[in-house]
Amino acid sequence: MLLRVRESQWSPFINALIARQDVETAAVILAERLDGGEVLLAKHLIMVPDDGYLIRRSDQLRLDPVALNRLIRCARDEGLSVLTIHTHPGTSEPWFSLADDAGDARLIPSLFAQMPGPHGSLVVAGESGMVAGRVWSECGVKTDLRVRTVGVMLRARPATSPGRNPTWFERQQLALGESGQAVLHDLHIGVVGLGGTGSVVLVQLAHLGVGRITVVDGDLVERSNVSRILGATTCDAGITPKVAVALRYVESVGLGTRVQPIQGHLGQHVSVADIESCDVVLSCVDRHTPRALLNRLAYDKAIPTIDMGSAFRANGEGRIVASAGRVVIVGPGRRCLACWGHIDPDVLRIEALPPVDRASQILEGYIRGADVPQPSVVSFNTMIAGAAVIELLRLVTGFAGSNDSPARLSFDFESGTVRRNRLDSTPCSICGSVDPPATGERAGRRDK
Repeated sequence: MLLRVRESQWSPFINALIARQDVETAAVILAERLDGGEVLLAKHLIMVPDDGYLIRRSDQLRLDPVALNRLIRCARDEGLSVLTIHTHPGTSEPWFSLADDAGDARLIPSLFAQMPGPHGSLVVAGESGMVAGRVWSECGVKTDLRVRTVGVMLRARPATSPGRNPTWFERQQLALGESGQAVLHDLHIGVVGLGGTGSVVLVQLAHLGVGRITVVDGDLVERSNVSRILGATTCDAGITPKVAVALRYVESVGLGTRVQPIQGHLGQHVSVADIESCDVVLSCVDRHTPRALLNRLAYDKAIPTIDMGSAFRANGEGRIVASAGRVVIVGPGRRCLACWGHIDPDVLRIEALPPVDRASQILEGYIRGADVPQPSVVSFNTMIAGAAVIELLRLVTGFAGSNDSPARLSFDFESGTVRRNRLDSTPCSICGSVDPPATGERAGRRDK
């Protein structure tokens, strides 16, 4: 089981816990349950006040039950899980003592008597700040709890080694290391949209050895899809759901990746709650509504999201006259898609119109170009998808370090160039402030 915490919260919290090495220090973490409790999202990290201790020594700790009840009151009100956390001063590795076991044996049943679980506890090594955790289900089953921090990087100790024949990944491990491969095996990635870029992303994730992938798409394969959806055949046209093609391809690779197919459109038949347990989401959608939902999800549930897209225009002779592609990484510690100008309120309004009203406004000339097919070529999609997966690898394995990682990549297919972009404008209310920048895709942007 995972505890997901924003890096901006976690680092100062741990530093405050281990500040004193002469006595044990305690706190509580109140966490939201995602995916039925398989993932816990830290909402409140609360230090125990000095008057909340009955006993506080270098090797012994006892909290005042009245003080503890005050600290966890909002867990009862908000339906959150409770995790206690305390330090072991002078240690470099975290471990649970017999006294910790006895304390949890008394506390955990008390918590379940007050509110649903899971509930648990964590121990922090005083010298290293490393953490070990465990949680209990309502039926009394104990499970290890790992902490995953989310910021510019996504950091966690993998649960296990890949556990598969290492020869499948030996060349890959030369680049990413054994630990990097173990991280990939431990990941749950969401891929929303299985069109041109989405299918290429999925194929790469399967060959990389990602442990679990949830795919979301509501469409069947069309005749025009076969030339640009990897794994699709002419026999699939008009018959096979895109999610079924994705499942079939990953199973044919045989590297053990588990796929959860969800057939439906995000925001219509599929809720964001269906993917909020994912560690990272790859947004391969071509509509603003699901893009806006994923943008909000990235910050509400601390899920790094990599949004990508490509568009170009060609003349009657097949020559490109305008082109653009992008990869944007959003989530905790980063600027959002609204800041980058990739969410247009007017387009959101159009997409929200009932079909009859939409058709009427198109006939009356109020909406132009909304339903015009856009060019799409597998080679251009492959370039964008490959860059997005590379940024995923950077995010989760740190193969190129975490310093100065790109926030946005822009592609010009006509000139064959790629640029890294930065924003000078103020963060918006979604990603950290209250003043959104001027609208428009180029607002506040500069190339590096």
